[in-house]
Amino acid sequence: MIAYTIYLPQVKGLLKKWSMDLQVFVPTMVDDGFYEFKSWSDDIEISWDYDLCYTSLKKFVLPAQEDLISFDMKKYSAGAVIEAPKQLLFGVHPYDIKAMNQLDQLMDTDSVDVNYRARRDNTVVFGLERVHVADTAFWSGVEADRVDHGYDLYWTRISPGAFFVQVGSARGEEMLTMDGPVEKASVAQKEAARRSHLKVMAKAQKNTLNFDWSKTPDLVNKFFNNRTFWREKAKTCLSCGSCNLVCPTCYCFDIKEEADDLLQNGRRYRQWDGCMLSGFAEIAGGHNFRSSPWERYRHRYMRKGKYIFDKLGELGCVGCGRCVRACTARIANPRKIYNEIWEAIKNEV
Repeated sequence: MIAYTIYLPQVKGLLKKWSMDLQVFVPTMVDDGFYEFKSWSDDIEISWDYDLCYTSLKKFVLPAQEDLISFDMKKYSAGAVIEAPKQLLFGVHPYDIKAMNQLDQLMDTDSVDVNYRARRDNTVVFGLERVHVADTAFWSGVEADRVDHGYDLYWTRISPGAFFVQVGSARGEEMLTMDGPVEKASVAQKEAARRSHLKVMAKAQKNTLNFDWSKTPDLVNKFFNNRTFWREKAKTCLSCGSCNLVCPTCYCFDIKEEADDLLQNGRRYRQWDGCMLSGFAEIAGGHNFRSSPWERYRHRYMRKGKYIFDKLGELGCVGCGRCVRACTARIANPRKIYNEIWEAIKNEV
């Protein structure tokens, strides 16, 4: 493992260098207790100790709305639209890196999504070890507490003025030395980074699954036909789709076309869609495969707990807890639902 020590006064100079070629996004407080990734500038204060950004980082590689094709209706011509700005996400926590790694697999499977791939290839990711744990998070219970790939550099704050920086790619190492030579990390600094990780893991143990996460697919599959359970849990669901919108691993989208008022030019674009929305599973003729909120609610937990596992061998939930915060009815809590299912099955006679 190649690692360096970077001191806080060096960071600003590096940011200036990076921002000459990339748009740099960093975590910052936007309201009391709420954080988001914003474009870096000299006067922005980086929240090195943030617990959770309210919206997920998928918006940087899979935007909420994105043009795919533009067409000229007078010339009967059309062309692909691929926008891939060069960008750096500096300060991404491990669970969000894992979510992005999962999106990579899903969007590259079978026919590669060229728009996603172009954005992803132009995106540099710098990971950041957590200091605090969000009250709604349970990433320690779903193996999202650390990642071994998907980042160019991984930063751990080992003192108020120093970072232990692990290299994840040649691109990352090159960027780290753009403002001059940097110091190789010592054994003691590596040990300080390890202690930092263990400290945050100790905090994370208060919110976790009560069982081995790998049992989740079998548990939810056994509970699929328990309609009483799903109806009861979803009885206050508003079908607002908030849980879909903030989830870092949801990737469903709808494709639409529109023309200007003169019918001369138009575009085909995609925008986020969500399985919790009432019209998501509706087809021609008005039939809806999941017309009831409880059916959509069940589908979401099956998808996160089993369907993605069947494709990739990992859960479709990284335990970030964003859906718990965003749910207007306060019923979107995967940790609680999966734990209740486990308890019910464990106590069956």
